[in-house]
Parts: sequence; structure tokens; C-alpha cells
Amino acid sequence: MDKVMETRSQLPKLLKRVANGERFIITKRSKAKAVLVSLEEVETLEVIADKKLLRELIEAKADIKAGRYRLFDH
Repeated sequence: MDKVMETRSQLPKLLKRVANGERFIITKRSKAKAVLVSLEEVETLEVIADKKLLRELIEAKADIKAGRYRLFDH
């Protein structure tokens, strides 16, 4: 998608499409300047980038699968 002004005018439609899993690269003068992705995708990328957190999540999943967990009632 080119032209920041075009992006602004199309933002409501783009947000609906992003919510359905699409991604958009926003350009200015034919150079990529930003990416429009869902919040869920950003959070996933942050977890993947955080190696320690990713390792802890993998270990927790293995613990749950092996039955090494406790339920807490509130």
C-alpha cells in the first residue's frame, strides 16, 4: 500500500482486515515505513523474541502435559 494519506482514509477497512489475519506494509515514497498487524501477532512476536520467556512457556507446557501442576480455587 502506498501513500500515507490513502492509508489514513482506509484505516477502518484495514483494521477489519487486520483483525481477520491480514498484514499490511505501509510505504512512503516507495520505502517501507511501518507494518500494520494485529495486537495478537505483536504479542506472539514479543514472546518469540524473549528467549527466556519462550523457554519457560515450553517448560510449563511440558509440566502440564506430565501432570505436574496444581489447581488453585479463588
